[in-house]
Amino acid sequence: MDAPPEAWAVETSKDGERWRFYGKAWKWPGEYVLLHAAPRFVRFRQVVPAEQTEWCEALEGDGGTPMTLVRMEAHEREDLWPGQEHLGFPVLLPGGEAGRLLRFERGADGATWTYALEFRGP
Repeated sequence: MDAPPEAWAVETSKDGERWRFYGKAWKWPGEYVLLHAAPRFVRFRQVVPAEQTEWCEALEGDGGTPMTLVRMEAHEREDLWPGQEHLGFPVLLPGGEAGRLLRFERGADGATWTYALEFRGP
């Protein structure tokens, strides 16, 4: 990548009024990010390399899936079950830890799942 990585501050809310810091998502420009167990409302803003002072409009989801895909530049949210096309995407966990999605498997019952992330240090 020629462009430097970006960092986006992510906040979540159950009611759209009281917001909590969820974490900082590091990604490459144009790359999508997965959020694990995102509450009903999500908002974000870029903080690196250029800080945006305004949060995007709150994006509402139904929370019926284990992951939420956010397209930060487009200000879009999609609750989903990850597939092969999402492998390698950054996954932001509550509290701010982040890794790359290596594997996602949905149980035969359709309701359970397991996944594996890769974490790297500096």
